[in-house]
Parts: sequence; C-alpha cells; structure tokens
Amino acid sequence: MHNKLPTISFKVLLIIMLFNACSKDTSGFDVGLAYKLIADKTWYLDYAETTTGSNISTRTYLGQPTYFINYLKSLATTDSDGLVGVYSIQKDNQNLKIQVSAKTNSGNASSYNYTIESIGANNMILSYVNNNIKTRLFFSTLK
Repeated sequence: MHNKLPTISFKVLLIIMLFNACSKDTSGFDVGLAYKLIADKTWYLDYAETTTGSNISTRTYLGQPTYFINYLKSLATTDSDGLVGVYSIQKDNQNLKIQVSAKTNSGNASSYNYTIESIGANNMILSYVNNNIKTRLFFSTLK
C-alpha cells in the first residue's frame, strides 16, 4: 500500500502556491515590478467597496459602462473621465502608492493618491481614505 500523505501534501502546497500567484500583497513588492504589472493596460473598475466605521457598502459596475484608467509605460495616464496626466509609483513605509497629477478637459488641475493593496497580472485593488471613509476600488484588465 502506498503512502498517500506526500501526494496530498504536494497537492495542498500546489493549491496554496497557485492561489497566492493570482494576487499579490504589495508589502514586499518592488516599485519596478509594480510599474511592469500596471503599464500599458486598460484597468476597468469592477466594483467599489466603501467602509464607514463597521458598515461596508459595495457598488458593482460589472456588465455596464464604467470607469477605466490607462497607466502607460511612458508614465502618462488617461481615464474615462477625461483626465490626462502623469503618474508615479512610490513606496511609503511598507505600502506602494500611485500618485497622479492630471488635468481635466477644461484645464483644471487634479491630483490624487491611491494605496496599492493588491496587484496581479489582471487584477488590482487600490484604496484611499477621505473624511475617515475608506474606499477600495477593484479593477481588472482584459490584457
């Protein structure tokens, strides 16, 4: 009779490795790798999650025209709201941040920062806090 424990252990290890490969926590991420993962893709907003105190509300955008943003290798960025500008990725303590400086169609300046919570080849979670309300933005790409 064969011992099935090594086979089961290998399968469990493989599942854990595959699960972790789908999305990456950014605490140990290199800035250069983050640039490579987001560049030259159109990122579509699938849904947003807003947390106020212990209340969480989710708004989905799946299956409907939605917000998208392009981060280009040239460090330029454009989005579906008409903002055009530049972006940079920087490490702040253990977190990666995307900083955007852009202009609206009418020429008004706009700048904002997101914390990169998770990033993979086709999925990304960005977040920001405004007036003690945390918003998490869940993006995916077709590329």
